[in-house]
Amino acid sequence: MKLHAICATIAAAVLSLHTARAEEKPETELGKQMEAANDALKAMKKETDPVKGAALARQVEAALVKSLSEVPSTLEKTPEPEKSKALANYRTLIAKTYVTVSQIEEAYLANDLEKVKTLSEALRPDKKEGHEKYKPKDEH
Repeated sequence: MKLHAICATIAAAVLSLHTARAEEKPETELGKQMEAANDALKAMKKETDPVKGAALARQVEAALVKSLSEVPSTLEKTPEPEKSKALANYRTLIAKTYVTVSQIEEAYLANDLEKVKTLSEALRPDKKEGHEKYKPKDEH
C-alpha cells in the first residue's frame, strides 16, 4: 500500500512539473540576445585580462546588433504612432548601450581597468530604463 502511495505521489509531481513547463512562455529571439549580452556583461565585471575583456565586449556588441531588429513583446500590440515612437526609443537605448560597450572594449585594449569600471557603471541607468519600458513585467 505504501508503494502505491509513493508511486502516486511521484506521478503527481512529474505531471505538475510537466504542466508548469508547458505554461512557460516560449523564449523570444530578443530574450536570447539580451540573456547573452547580460551573461557577457556579468563576466566583464570580473575580467581583468584586456584581451578577454575586449572579447566579452564584442560578444555584448554582437548581441546588441542582433537585438536591434527585434520588437519587444511588450510593444507587439501597441497601436501606431505610439509603437513607432517606442521602437525608436528602444533602438536609441540599444545604440547608446552599444556605444558605451565599444568604449569599454577600447578601455580594455588600452588596459585602463578604471575606465572599464566607470563605463560599466554608466550602463546601469539605460539598462534599468530599457527593462522598465520593454521587458515584460512578469520577467523582472
